[in-house]
Amino acid sequence: MKKLPKNTLRSNLPRVSCPWRLLVLLPLCLYATGLSAQENKNTQKRPDEDEVVRVKTNLVDIDVMVKDKKGKYIPDLKAEDFTIFENGVQQKVEFFDPPLAGNNGRGDTGTVSITVQPVSGSLPRNIISLVLDGQTTDLTNLKQVREGTLKYIREQISESDTVALFAVTSGLQLLQPFTQDKARLISAVDEAYTASTSSKGFEQRDIAENIAKQRAALNGSTGGGGITTAAGGSTEAQAMIAARVLQQYLKLRTVLSIQQTRPILAALAAICEAQRSLTGKKTLILFSQGFVAPAVLDWQVQSTIDIANRANVAIYIIDSAGLREGDTRAGELWPSSPLSGVSGIASQEQRIQAAGGETVFDNVRHEGLSREYDILYRIAGDTGGRFIKGSNDIAQGLGRIDQEIRSRYTLAYRSTDQNFDGSFRKLKVEVRRPEAQVISRPGYYAIAHEDMVPLSPGEKRLLANFAETEANTTLPMFVEFSSFRSREGLYIVPVSIEVPPAGVKFGTKGDKQLLQLDVFGVIRDAQDKILSRVGGSFDVALSAEQYQSIVSNNIFYRQDLELPAGTYNVDLAFRDRLSGKVAARRQKLVLPDMDSEFTISPVLLSHHVEPSKGSTAAGDVLSPGGIQIRPSPSHAFHVNDNLIIFFQLYNAATNAAMAKPLVRITVTLMKENKAVTRPIDYVLSDIDNQPVPHLTFAKYISLAGLNTGAYIARIEAQDMVTHKVVRQEASFLVAQ
Repeated sequence: MKKLPKNTLRSNLPRVSCPWRLLVLLPLCLYATGLSAQENKNTQKRPDEDEVVRVKTNLVDIDVMVKDKKGKYIPDLKAEDFTIFENGVQQKVEFFDPPLAGNNGRGDTGTVSITVQPVSGSLPRNIISLVLDGQTTDLTNLKQVREGTLKYIREQISESDTVALFAVTSGLQLLQPFTQDKARLISAVDEAYTASTSSKGFEQRDIAENIAKQRAALNGSTGGGGITTAAGGSTEAQAMIAARVLQQYLKLRTVLSIQQTRPILAALAAICEAQRSLTGKKTLILFSQGFVAPAVLDWQVQSTIDIANRANVAIYIIDSAGLREGDTRAGELWPSSPLSGVSGIASQEQRIQAAGGETVFDNVRHEGLSREYDILYRIAGDTGGRFIKGSNDIAQGLGRIDQEIRSRYTLAYRSTDQNFDGSFRKLKVEVRRPEAQVISRPGYYAIAHEDMVPLSPGEKRLLANFAETEANTTLPMFVEFSSFRSREGLYIVPVSIEVPPAGVKFGTKGDKQLLQLDVFGVIRDAQDKILSRVGGSFDVALSAEQYQSIVSNNIFYRQDLELPAGTYNVDLAFRDRLSGKVAARRQKLVLPDMDSEFTISPVLLSHHVEPSKGSTAAGDVLSPGGIQIRPSPSHAFHVNDNLIIFFQLYNAATNAAMAKPLVRITVTLMKENKAVTRPIDYVLSDIDNQPVPHLTFAKYISLAGLNTGAYIARIEAQDMVTHKVVRQEASFLVAQ
């Protein structure tokens, strides 16, 4: 048995989420942040958390800024100075946190009876997520974003701040988990500069120009100028051709809009949802050039805003294009309006009917100047943030945001109306300070805590017919859950999916092979209540070398969940958009109550390993000692593979003489209940304390010389101090 590198994994706290990955090949990875399910409400406090504010989930949080008549922020207000009204009804303030800029971040909370304590000054109160939208930000604009962000980190970030860095390409990449280490953040910014090179902005502008040309041609034909070609032909025939070409460009525009919008909204929702259980001033800063969300994604836009408001995360957005030139068509003779078809005299069916994949409502969203800003104004305004545009000085914009962040009061109240029926509730905050101006979000949608999982209409239909879809699966899919102990009595659960590449269809684009895949799932508790969702949409372009490599491997997807002990049902679906094939699987997940007994985690089998990729490995349970292990849910191996065995051990007793644990591991490969290898022994003694004390077993066995067939890896772990023994088994297949 060979030893993998020694485990040097260390968590970066506070951890607010876990990465998910679509791995078509080991070198080809997409990273993002998965939604965590509800936190364990009965967890014990750590010794250093005695003064941490704990806000119950049925409180409504709201951030407030107050300015005087000269526009200066007022930092010295107390709890009794505020009055909150919800739909005109006064509410009782039950939580108050003063601005970071006032009273050194602490101060007196006032004489109002408030049931929580002030935040400990030793812990970060300011939680900042920096998110680079690589879907829309042109490569030419990345430099000014990078320089402005670096200046902000060096000059503005203080001891009261903890910062994480994300990038959105075709998925969400966690480039740096939350940290107070400026050196790590600076390194991650440099990594973001190279990671975010997939902007679709140029494609959008090229499509917009072609749409304008086709419309101009159509207008010319109806005006008598005609459309002529070398082959000649009537004006009507050529106009028909131009109209069909125009429809194709409109279809391309809609497809590209969906490709841009979905991952950005999913990323924002995931980051906000992951911070719901944290306390402090929570801010997300998005660098984006903007995008147009088609009507079909309206549900996702509103869900993202609702999730941000529920987590009390203010979303600020900076236009990463900076100062833009004026419209190039200024002064030209304008053709007839492309919105002329949106007429009250047209029937409803005519207005809704799609042309080239776009309804007229989608068309309206695209036409006019700077329509890509509309969604940015909406998201920022409805979450209590701000959209900043028109400046090449990114650092200046960040400075304005930083000033607002440090001037925010955080208030919370328990609504007198506990009927969370989804309706919009207006919020109004008043202060007892003459001529003061109060700035806060205008309200929120009263959605119950358990109903905050966003589902599209199509996803709701899939869940409604899940049993039928599972019974008629047209695509092979292998699913595996592993579970490892994590912080505060929670488990980290890597959910792994494998699909054979022979079952999917590959498209082509130039010299690239294309995969278009959807992964979707929900996690339910024992009462069948949906706690969280998993998955995403992926468009992957493979080089010739990557394509040749993938045909001999399975398509792989992984997402980590963070769950308390309990019984869960997980519904998972995998869809190949090009072929229309779908796989569905419902599987039970049981996480036992934790105790102090010597115990072993489930055994994970693999034959894929590669070097860890920088900061993406931080906090990853499957990245011990500088390597990353990719699970093999199919448990199918070849005779030339190395069988990697991975598990963790907890609560091993300490040997008094060595001042460390001493555990003997014995691994035996069995076939038809007979040993086919000699028992292989190994001793573990190096304990890792993060995120909880444990011993890690990560070794491999060569399968060379074994016959094909079904096998079992039998593992026995003996605590050599207490002589207690625990056992685990994992079955697998060996083929030629």
